[in-house]
Amino acid sequence: MYDAPLIVQLLDRLSALLGFTVSLKHLLAVLASALGAVFLVAFLRKRNKDKGLAQQSARVVRELLLTAMDQRTTLSLEFTAEDLQGRVLSGPCSSIENGVLTVDVGIEHSLQPLINEPVDVSFALKYKNTSAYYHFNSQVVGWRARALAASVELALPAHILSQQKRSFVRINPLPGHILGIGLWSLEPSQPLPRQSTDLGSAVLSYRPGKLAQCTLLNISAGGVRMEVPQPMLQQFPIELTLQSQVLCLLLLRAPDSDHPMPFWLACTLVSLVANPEETNVTIGMKFRAWALSETGNSNIAWFPAGKSGEVSPLASWVLRQQLERNKRRE
Repeated sequence: MYDAPLIVQLLDRLSALLGFTVSLKHLLAVLASALGAVFLVAFLRKRNKDKGLAQQSARVVRELLLTAMDQRTTLSLEFTAEDLQGRVLSGPCSSIENGVLTVDVGIEHSLQPLINEPVDVSFALKYKNTSAYYHFNSQVVGWRARALAASVELALPAHILSQQKRSFVRINPLPGHILGIGLWSLEPSQPLPRQSTDLGSAVLSYRPGKLAQCTLLNISAGGVRMEVPQPMLQQFPIELTLQSQVLCLLLLRAPDSDHPMPFWLACTLVSLVANPEETNVTIGMKFRAWALSETGNSNIAWFPAGKSGEVSPLASWVLRQQLERNKRRE
């Protein structure tokens, strides 16, 4: 509660000093005005600071994306909506104009259903002897289709964040370590085969020195990327699009011997990129189930991929190959 006599004495003294009568109402009004001025100055300073940070962030975003465009680095676009989880597009950045980032994503018949969908974008940049990894959130605002390619238009992000390197080591295997490849198409409702004898001939095959209908570009514990001549894709009984199911047999050389390791891999197609200057198409596949068979045994016992989509025995194989290469460089 206010001490009325004390307040009256203070107002009388203040009135005597100023030469005019000061009431409690006047005093409170002055104090309110002073506090308002303080808050206004603080607000203006914060707004100017935020504006400066936003401008600085916009410059950083543009510089990083221009560098990505100069390096022709691949941007990975992973859709985050529940009904689109697992769908990934990838390709280089081709333009940055009017607040829109254009990414060339290869062969697509229609991207219209993806308009307004949220997407998480990740990419890597090279700096001398090291690489830096980045990601940002955006939204699809448009798309464009051409003869053998299509582009996705993304809203420019307000920020780009740095991130750690991808979860799985990815290597380019030496030719001598790949003893064979076979690819079959799978219907979405089709159960995974339990016997290799039920499959028939592979749609596409690779046998060293004999047949090269597909080429393994790189491999990790979670997926593979292959190159296929454009005409060869037409051999599949169904048209391959993103999210198509593919059965893959990878015959790998065991690290400690020349014995083959037959990996059966049930895959989901997550990228399909055509280079307009070449006749080959690059396809990226993510593992969803796996089996490691014995040579000469037709039985296939399937296991689901790990929580992060990894195939544990394949992760060990990739790591051994990486360690061998590091030793050779030393």
